Amino acid sequence: MTASTTSTYDFVHLALKALGGEVQGKTKLQKLLYFLGVLTGREEQLGYRPHYYGPYSADVAEAMDLLAARGFVSQRHAGAGAVDNRGFEVVRTDYTLTQDGEEIAEQKVKEDQALMRELQQAAVALQLLQERDYMKLSIAAKTYFMLKSDPRANLPSLAANFGWKVSEQQIEEAKDLLRSARLLQ
Repeated sequence: MTASTTSTYDFVHLALKALGGEVQGKTKLQKLLYFLGVLTGREEQLGYRPHYYGPYSADVAEAMDLLAARGFVSQRHAGAGAVDNRGFEVVRTDYTLTQDGEEIAEQKVKEDQALMRELQQAAVALQLLQERDYMKLSIAAKTYFMLKSDPRANLPSLAANFGWKVSEQQIEEAKDLLRSARLLQ
């Protein structure tokens, strides 16, 4: 595996390992992998596009489903004890590498040590973001995505173009968070 030939599936598998083998929540997983893609120069390869909660990749979601189907990742669903505005229970999906997933990831590390080093360095840089709740992480990802697409735009207006509701205050807080994670200057 080299940077140009690493599949999204292998990237996601190694990224999960670099994140400590566990991520709580689909949205958080998507946003952390988005930022890992940014920091390793593989964002475009991962296929991120605007979505409800910010940048989303169907390819990343598919890779996680495949990892789970192969028994390399366990998915646990945890009820939050809340109901959304449509009457459905709010459920969080947690992802954990299984023992088999760890073993296969170790084989992949041997095949692409450079990528694993990049992912580990990026995961350290993202430590501050990893500790945030998924909503702040989602707003940070939206803000970064918008700044990348048009750095001079009025971000609340641009957010509306993507179907996102983000206030000026949320954007400023996200910028501070992105600066503290060294994703913005």
